[in-house]
Amino acid sequence: MMHDLWWTRGESQFLRQFLQNSRGVLDWFESRLTSSGLLGQLQWWNFVDWTDDFKSGVPPQEADGRSAILSLQFAAALGEQADLESDFGSSERAQHYRNLAARIVEAVRKECWDRARQLMADTPAKQHFSQHANIVAVLTDAIPAVEQQGVMRTVLSDAKLTQCSYYFRYYLFRAMKKVGLGDEYLNQLGPWREMLALGLTTWAEKPEPTRSDCHAWSAHPNFDLLATVAGIESAAPGFGEVAIAPHLGQLKQVTASMSHPRGEITVRYERKEKSLVADVTLPERLSGWFYSGGKKIKLHGGRQRLTL
Repeated sequence: MMHDLWWTRGESQFLRQFLQNSRGVLDWFESRLTSSGLLGQLQWWNFVDWTDDFKSGVPPQEADGRSAILSLQFAAALGEQADLESDFGSSERAQHYRNLAARIVEAVRKECWDRARQLMADTPAKQHFSQHANIVAVLTDAIPAVEQQGVMRTVLSDAKLTQCSYYFRYYLFRAMKKVGLGDEYLNQLGPWREMLALGLTTWAEKPEPTRSDCHAWSAHPNFDLLATVAGIESAAPGFGEVAIAPHLGQLKQVTASMSHPRGEITVRYERKEKSLVADVTLPERLSGWFYSGGKKIKLHGGRQRLTL
């Protein structure tokens, strides 16, 4: 949450007061690393996702607690803390966190990668496989970049893997976008269409039988319609720059706007035969980049039309 606020709003002065607390949290987890490089036994409720294959939402673990998913979540948190430390904390701590994250990622790859299946297993025993482990492995680069798209295609097609429920699909979509599968996003909204068919006007906590019919963690299409389909995202701390990379799927036309601290960002896309016409308007003091079809085009404040 601290990293999200820093990336979209800045707020370094506000966040600085919490660095000591976040360091304490990470130190707690670091003290529970095993000699293998993975996290060991953790107290309390190590929730990851509501799925029938995870008992009470907790993923499979070895007897000593080792779990690819939990270890890689820790590595991801270390990376985000390192960004904060580099910007307004301690450069020494930032380097420590980055080095530690790299060691954990390498250890998980060594212990849990299954060469035969070309997938990350949930534990070193390699008896259980989930979408979750492979998603966080892609997001943390525990799977090398050249292998990531192939793994994500398996994640999307192999029904034998433990499937994400509404909540964790947010990370599924991050991983899809990372490996160049963002245009598949709209095809993955079946669970939300099913909720609409049930008569829901807000999003449920988990598939039926659900205990909450209005749950924030499954509302992430509100984010992705702007960040993935319209493609508008922060590209620097405090949204100091913008990156626009639309993923329209089969849509022929999209118009969207997003509030920004300096004004409003608006985009309008239209497919014309083999071309994409993009009208982009940025606040006057905002610049950034537009990405499409392997091209990177500089954006400036004000209105501009791009034909790709």
